[in-house]
Amino acid sequence: MSSAESQAAVSSGDRPPQNWTVSLLLWAVWIVYVGYLLLSDLPPGPSLLHTSPATLQEAIALSLNFGLVLPAVFPSVAPVLHPMLEALFNLTVGWGLLFWGFALDGRGQRVPIFPFLVGTAFLTNVFYLPWLALRRANPEPPSLPLSRWERVSESRLWPLMLGAIALCSLGWAVFARSDFGDWPTRWASMMAILKGDRLAYSFAVDLLVFWLFQGWLVPDDMARRQWVNPGMLWTARLLPFVGLLTYMVCRPSFKSPTF
Repeated sequence: MSSAESQAAVSSGDRPPQNWTVSLLLWAVWIVYVGYLLLSDLPPGPSLLHTSPATLQEAIALSLNFGLVLPAVFPSVAPVLHPMLEALFNLTVGWGLLFWGFALDGRGQRVPIFPFLVGTAFLTNVFYLPWLALRRANPEPPSLPLSRWERVSESRLWPLMLGAIALCSLGWAVFARSDFGDWPTRWASMMAILKGDRLAYSFAVDLLVFWLFQGWLVPDDMARRQWVNPGMLWTARLLPFVGLLTYMVCRPSFKSPTF
């Protein structure tokens, strides 16, 4: 994977120097994020240092139900969880997977992007923020053809599939598992979960952090495509999840005989 990226990469010596002020700011945000959300006793529930078997079981059950495939196809064997919690998890993981559309940002960097994209899908901002801090500006158009991995990351089917999962998850949160009651009852019980469950609380924090930093890679991505569209830039920066998804669906493709 990294060899494919480096094959047509721009030499790291040709890159603009790293902005250490920005990098230090991002590392500071990461330290606050990890310290507060994972290690401190300030959020609800036990910290990472005191993780219980119940929390691990909850994480496994949510992972099994990701994308709602197991509950929809084999409901008798799927773990039964609060539908709003399942929707929250799906949106968090789906948002992390949406950043895979920036695979070309890893070209010519001193560290490969692939491990950070995988880590973002599993541990969200534990990996996403470090990538933002480690990377250097990458506005150069890529040499063509793109690798197979890069072509997949450029596909419009990827954001559309993640958008469909998010949309289905919202419907699932409202209508699925009737034994969880009507909407006011579901909302009240979900708020109770957020006040006592570190895992659920972390999903909500991750969504906020993703929103704050989702547009960080967009300016360089637009520059690589030689695309000037201020409206789309601000849509990707300001509109949570949907704005970034819209950007990835609408951005110009790289013209290549094999793309």
